Amino acid sequence: MRYRFINPKNYYTEFKQLYAFIIKPKSNFETHLNLVEKLEGTWKMFVVKFLLTLIIGVGIGLFYEPENLTKSGMMDRFTNPLLLFLVVFVLSLMEELAFRLSLKFNPIYLAFSTGVLAYYVLSKGIYQTKLSDVENHFTIRLIIVISVIIVSYYIFRVPRIKKKLEKFWKSNFRYILYFFCFGFAWPHILNYELSLLNLLLFPILTFDKLVSAFCYG
Repeated sequence: MRYRFINPKNYYTEFKQLYAFIIKPKSNFETHLNLVEKLEGTWKMFVVKFLLTLIIGVGIGLFYEPENLTKSGMMDRFTNPLLLFLVVFVLSLMEELAFRLSLKFNPIYLAFSTGVLAYYVLSKGIYQTKLSDVENHFTIRLIIVISVIIVSYYIFRVPRIKKKLEKFWKSNFRYILYFFCFGFAWPHILNYELSLLNLLLFPILTFDKLVSAFCYG
């Protein structure tokens, strides 16, 4: 018991539980765990996720490593403290709101996810700018996102719609998880030059993000 944090067997067990979850996702999350048990589980999953993404990242990098244009661009535009704040807090929070918050259905959760996803679509698809760009149409994008959150919340909380969504989430959790995980991972191909080779290799280039998505999920 004293060595559970350094015992490889515990992390292997966590890996097997992750694999089982990916193969057969279930939505009945553990609710009886106390705070210490939750922190311990979070730590073990963090270690498993770190090792998996490290192995995958190094493995891919040995054969092919395209330049991450998004990372390079942000390093050129922001100072190190601001870059750290954007990556660790702002962009990470946006990813959690968009791709993890709605794994458990709640009208306000789904409204926030819809709003943040709308920001992604507006920025990348319509205005063709960076998520961190606060100069090009940022106010318009922000107003639209806030409007989407408010409107979608009032729609999702309509009793008839809410009941149908709750039933859909309960019956289709596996596909909802896969949708959010692949939806998180695959758009990361936009971080690279959209050459034919990169597009052909996008499942491999984004594989570490997919593993991270399932770990977070």
